[in-house]
Amino acid sequence: MKYPYSNPNLRIVDLINAFRLPKPEAETYIKHYFQKLTGKKHILITNSCRTALYLSYKAIEKKGEVITSPLTCKVAIDPIKESENTPVFADIETNSLNFDPNDISRRISPKTIAIQAIHLGGLVCDMDQINKLAKENNLLVIEDCAQALGAIFNDKPSGSFGDVACFTLIKNAYGIGGGVLATNNKTIFEKARSINEKLKYGSKRLIAFRILRNLAETRQRFWVGSILRKLLLGLKGGRRSYTSITNQLRRISPLETKIASVQLSKFSKLQKRRQYVGKAYLHELKTYDILRNNAYYRNNSSFSKLFLYNPSTEVDSLLKHLHSNGVEAMHLEQKHVPERQKPIIEFNDAEQNGLTNYLSVHDHIISLPVNESFKKKEVVDIISIVKDFLNNKTNAENSSLH
Repeated sequence: MKYPYSNPNLRIVDLINAFRLPKPEAETYIKHYFQKLTGKKHILITNSCRTALYLSYKAIEKKGEVITSPLTCKVAIDPIKESENTPVFADIETNSLNFDPNDISRRISPKTIAIQAIHLGGLVCDMDQINKLAKENNLLVIEDCAQALGAIFNDKPSGSFGDVACFTLIKNAYGIGGGVLATNNKTIFEKARSINEKLKYGSKRLIAFRILRNLAETRQRFWVGSILRKLLLGLKGGRRSYTSITNQLRRISPLETKIASVQLSKFSKLQKRRQYVGKAYLHELKTYDILRNNAYYRNNSSFSKLFLYNPSTEVDSLLKHLHSNGVEAMHLEQKHVPERQKPIIEFNDAEQNGLTNYLSVHDHIISLPVNESFKKKEVVDIISIVKDFLNNKTNAENSSLH
């Protein structure tokens, strides 16, 4: 693709530095980083954000209903289901694409034990309202920060609001694996740690696959990338499909921990690049009045993703247009699901449950590539391709009327 979705930013020198780094030093760096970021005392390094969420729910003594957003991917909901809890979906706000606190309040029942706030696209949910509701109803707040490392709400970072915060060390943290569970609740931490310590490490083949994939997808000298891609072909079996959490539970390996530490030390510099690219997008989108989820204009996004919602953009046709023009855009998921994602709650069920905004948004949202290597020209080109699609669609509709 001419305009790749992301850049893993893993270079051979980073890998060498990771091999040289002692594991205890890497663990200490990650724990201190998230203690400082979230203000939480207890930090557990896990295999993934998905695992961190699962361990959080397994560590909560009560079982029941968890209120969350329907506009997300399957892996954000699986931890609720597989920890023997029931997800209850609240409708979303079209301006932020996060769930609506006003709709959350009417979903609370005697069975509710927690609210899982999913900070979609790097925009933090309205945590003031959510925490108020939680306090009034004696509920736990679980922050899903997989897309929100570096995001700010009311001058406070994501992960600093809830009883538990869960992060990924992949995505815009640039690792090959890993997650973080952060909390001040010692009971939850100890129980989660106890489960985590009994898990086995994953396969070395999977780790090798992820290292080679990230090295190959990072902009290297041509001959380096060519060699890495050939090596990848021999490790196709390293890719793992998404099955149940219980079938994939494992501990983060020492090498994954060390790579995460090295990559995390680069986060501030790379985040500035993402901010530059994200704001360049917003400038172009505002110029042509394309973006309808306009909370991006007034909030401090991490730009781990940039979702474009416009009622005129039907997912399948726009993705096909973008891909044919070399733009590696997505729907809601990551690269392994580039096409339209199946809704996690079927539309007829959503309609019955009053998820009006969710129904209007789901099939009209795409995730644009926010690649740190982009310059303004790439952003202008991508938005021009989107604009051409919208203009052609409008012209076709006008022609059909005549």
